[in-house]
Amino acid sequence: MPKLSDFSSKSLSYDRFKIEYDDLLKKENGTFSKAQFDSDWEIYSSSEPQKKPTPSGGTSKVQQVGNAFGFTTGPGMVSTEAANELIGVDKIASAAITVGKALFGEGSLKEGLKDLFSTAFDNLFEEMMEVVNNEIKLRNKLNAQLVMGGDLSRTYRNNIMDSLDGVNAMAFSFDDVSDTAIAATRETGRFFTMNESVMENMAVTSRAFIGDMKSMAPVLRNFELVGVGAEKTLENINTAGKSSLTLGLNARVTTEKLNENIGKLNQYGFQNGVQGLNRMVQKSIEFRMNMQKVFSLAEDVMSPEKAIDIAANLQVLGGAIGTLGDPFKMMYMATNDVEGLQDAMIGAAESLAVYNEEQGRFEISGVNLRRAREMAGMLNMSMEELTQTSIAAAERTSAAADLMAAGVSVDEKQIEFLTNLARMGKDGKMVIEVPSSLQEQFGKTVELEDLNQTTAEAILANQEAFEKMDTKDIALEQFNETQKIALNISQIAAMLKIEFAKTYRSLGAEADEVLKEANKILRQEIEGTGKNAEVKEAINQGKSMLNEKFTNEQKSKGVAVPVQTTPVNNAPSTTTSPSTTAPLNTDSTPSEQFMMKFFNEVNKQKPTFIIQNNVDPTNERSYTRGS
Repeated sequence: MPKLSDFSSKSLSYDRFKIEYDDLLKKENGTFSKAQFDSDWEIYSSSEPQKKPTPSGGTSKVQQVGNAFGFTTGPGMVSTEAANELIGVDKIASAAITVGKALFGEGSLKEGLKDLFSTAFDNLFEEMMEVVNNEIKLRNKLNAQLVMGGDLSRTYRNNIMDSLDGVNAMAFSFDDVSDTAIAATRETGRFFTMNESVMENMAVTSRAFIGDMKSMAPVLRNFELVGVGAEKTLENINTAGKSSLTLGLNARVTTEKLNENIGKLNQYGFQNGVQGLNRMVQKSIEFRMNMQKVFSLAEDVMSPEKAIDIAANLQVLGGAIGTLGDPFKMMYMATNDVEGLQDAMIGAAESLAVYNEEQGRFEISGVNLRRAREMAGMLNMSMEELTQTSIAAAERTSAAADLMAAGVSVDEKQIEFLTNLARMGKDGKMVIEVPSSLQEQFGKTVELEDLNQTTAEAILANQEAFEKMDTKDIALEQFNETQKIALNISQIAAMLKIEFAKTYRSLGAEADEVLKEANKILRQEIEGTGKNAEVKEAINQGKSMLNEKFTNEQKSKGVAVPVQTTPVNNAPSTTTSPSTTAPLNTDSTPSEQFMMKFFNEVNKQKPTFIIQNNVDPTNERSYTRGS
């Protein structure tokens, strides 16, 4: 378990304490205990009372409410980086309560807002400087990871930075958006860039239907491979996700399956493109069906021979096989309406299940078991997969019949919503949860056949609410009102940071021009083409300083150093040196004569040494090898 000494003198609020506590637990592979955590927090907060955040006008109870409503971190939720970057809920909880009371005439709104912003922005300057540092890091990332430079890099960098306020509004961090933008470009293998608006919309879509913004990069890539651009991808996901919500389905699950199967869009024919594929995803969940089996059958019936063979065998089995008994219709659906092929498979499977009164459930029994085994083989399904789809289809048909019998006035989409919310009850009847406002009258659950119009409308109000929401509304539904205030304040703070960064950016651009010229002069000096007298003088001064330092160090060691240097003529000498070549002894053996010639050649190549006037710290004797 984490030690409290790890948190001492850190001025941690409840949220920050929990984040760091969780991080330490993960490093230690520990298990979180709510009781232990609460005990540790109590000890920590009481031992450092001066460090506990106490916004003006707040009370301990209000503070506890703010702490309880802090951002929850984890996969699909708020990242640890974002939790650290956003304005903490604990910081603004009591100030937000003050503003709320002022709106109802209890207190001054002006004072409440002043309290809210002063509390939230107490570290704003440091955070502004952090944004500048982040922009510098982003430049290095773009240039290093994508080898992107010049105006292209600058524009993309500016777009990422300028989207920060919209990104923070969805509880994502700078790292979330920058890593996603870089990953999206890297996934495509080309300079695929997005503007500020696309990145802000990407944050909204990610929060509503993906969960983790960094997971959006491969999604964009998968859609691009079938010819759908970034803007249209977000639009399609938003439409598909909202459609799933209004049918009572988990939008994140359907979005994930849509992304997994988007490659099928150009392999088979869909009547309604991406939304047609999404409808298949929805039905695969409703009818507990493996979508890959539909595509497998579509692949088979692309061949006229296989289509005829499958249709003939199914006709022999008998039963309500519908269009699966017509090879030409199956061939048409594989190339133009694969959604219809899925419906045909569901219809054929449904005919196998019957209701068992004694056991209170649907089952496949008797002769239908043999038919199911044969049909499963022809449709490339396992027996288990076919029976699951068969029973799900029978249950849904029964639910729809119960609603009609109850006399409830609902359309087809409303029936589907109610059916998706329903489940098989203990008595073998389809039941549905009753809204809390009506539970006193009808109980917690009611059988669909006993559902009245009032209860149905109360339940369907949820569907109507989803239909009125846009993607941003859906995304923000994941947060309570206190958290939404914190997100709004974080967005305002991010807007101020962006303005500050833009000012720095313009000053930095001017400085870059000056530094660019300075770099040019230095390169010329390195390459030996420099003609700037001031640069040469600075280099000579540097040499003198090094010489002086070296001389002082040598004197401190007791090594004699000449006070004045003597000019030396470094020109090659014209005086002939005495020959060092030994005469060959003609009386020696051939091997001895060879060795003598070898040493004579070595003597000829022996290097000469020239005394130089300048002291080199790495060459105490100031010798240079001659050419």
